Amino acid sequence: MRLPHVADDAQRGEEGFRLLRDFIHERFGLYFDESQRKSLLSRLAPRLELLGLASLEDYHRYLRFAPDRAEEQLRMVSHVTNNETYFFREQPQLSVLANHVLRAIGERKAGTGGRRLNVVSAGCSTGEEPLTIAMILFDGGQLFRGFDLRITGIDVDAVALEKARRGLYRQNSLRAVGAPLLDRHFVKDGAGVRVKEPVRGAVSFRMGNILDPASYEDLRPLDVVFCRNVLIYFSDGSVQRAVSLFERVLAPGGYLFLGHAESLARVASRFVPIRFQGAIVYRKPEEAPS
Repeated sequence: MRLPHVADDAQRGEEGFRLLRDFIHERFGLYFDESQRKSLLSRLAPRLELLGLASLEDYHRYLRFAPDRAEEQLRMVSHVTNNETYFFREQPQLSVLANHVLRAIGERKAGTGGRRLNVVSAGCSTGEEPLTIAMILFDGGQLFRGFDLRITGIDVDAVALEKARRGLYRQNSLRAVGAPLLDRHFVKDGAGVRVKEPVRGAVSFRMGNILDPASYEDLRPLDVVFCRNVLIYFSDGSVQRAVSLFERVLAPGGYLFLGHAESLARVASRFVPIRFQGAIVYRKPEEAPS
C-alpha cells in the first residue's frame, strides 16, 4: 500500500508534466507523450537546478509568470529541441530540388519576368540546411543569374541560431560533403571550416516560430519551403497548423519539402504530392479552386 504523501507527490509530478507538456505544445508545437516524461525532466533538470525549482510544476509556473519568462522560454526551447543536422542531408530530395524543382521555378519566372527567389528553411537549427540550398543554387550556373536570391533560416532556438550566424562547422556537419564540394564551397578556419562568400551572403537567419504567421510575413510569397525532420516532433493538430500556414505563405506553384519520414497523409491540404525515385515533394496548385 502506498503512503498518502507518496501518492500525492506522484500525482503532483504527473500534473506538473501535463501542464508543462501542454504549455510547450501550445507555444511551440512540440509534443511530449506520457512515455517521454523522464526524458523531458532530464532535459530540463539543468534549468530547474539553476533556478532553484523543485518540480516541473514549479517550472511551468515560472515560465508563465516570472518577470523574465520570455527569456526563459527561449532558454527552455534550446533544451527540448533536437538540433541534429548536417550539410547535404537526404541527398535524393536535394537532387530533386536541383534537377526538377528549381528548373520548373526558373521557367515559370522567365515567363512572368520575376527576378526574385524566396526560399525558407523552417526549423533551420545551426544553419546547414539553408546553406546547402544556397550551394545548390550557386552550382546551378546560369539558371538564376541576376536574381535576388533570398534564403532564410528560421528557428525558435536562440542558441542554435547563434551557431548558425557564427558559421563555424566541424566534421560532424560535413559527413555527407565530398572533397569537390568541400574545396568549392568551404574555407579552412582553425579546427573547422566556414562557407565561402557569396554563398554565405545569400543566407540570413532569424528567430521565429514555425507556427507563427508573423515569422514569414515580410518573406512571402515564398517559392520553396523546407521543413524537414521537424514535424515528427509535432502533434497532429500542430502539423495541421504548420501545413496550413505553409500553404498560405507559398506562392501558387510553390513547393514544400518534408523529411523522408514525414508525409501529409493525415493532413488536410491542397498540396499535390509529386513522386520521384527516393523522394516525394509537395506542390501548391497554380490557381485557387473556383
